[in-house]
Order: sequence, then C-alpha cells, then structure tokens
Amino acid sequence: MVSYGMAKARAMANRTDWNERTEITKAVITWVDAEYEYELEIEKEYRMDDAEFTDWVEENAESLAKADAEENGTTFEEIDSIDFEETDIDDDALFDEAYEAACEFEWECQTER
Repeated sequence: MVSYGMAKARAMANRTDWNERTEITKAVITWVDAEYEYELEIEKEYRMDDAEFTDWVEENAESLAKADAEENGTTFEEIDSIDFEETDIDDDALFDEAYEAACEFEWECQTER
C-alpha cells in the first residue's frame, strides 16, 4: 500500500485545480405575478452533473414556476431570472474517503474477510 502522504502527493500532482473546483447545489428561479416577486429553489440531485442540471432547470423553469404559482394561489406572469448557487468541492475530504476505502479493501484482502 502506498503511504498516505505519497498517495496524496500523486493525487494533487494529477490535478492542477486541487480544492479550486465548485459544483452547483441549487437553482433559484425568480418569477413574478401582477404584484409580487417569488423565489423558487430547486435542489440539484446527486445523480446530475452541473451541465445536466442547468439544462434541465432552463428547459423546465416556466412549468416549475407555473406549478409554484398554482400552489401560492396566484397567476404566473414571467420569469425574472434564474440563478445557480455553487459550493466549493473539498478535494482533501474526497481523497481521504477514497484512501480510507482503499485501506479497508486492502486490509480485507489480506485478512481474507
């Protein structure tokens, strides 16, 4: 098994954007009726990547806003904006999880569990 430090150094050397990446976590659709402005938050499902999620939201924004208007007992007029919220990806935490899983797998192989 490769030591933790060596494995992490190799992983970091293969990524020029270590701990610099972000991912979209949700979309906020702002829509209006005759009198007010409303915000509808849509959480991203873990199975979708950022491109799939943004495409899906943009394609379905109007129908989602109309459904929200119906729930609020008002009439949808138009979409004002669509904003996407992002969070940083913690490559250190992802590496630690993968390294621990690899150590556990190796230990199970050695002990024939």
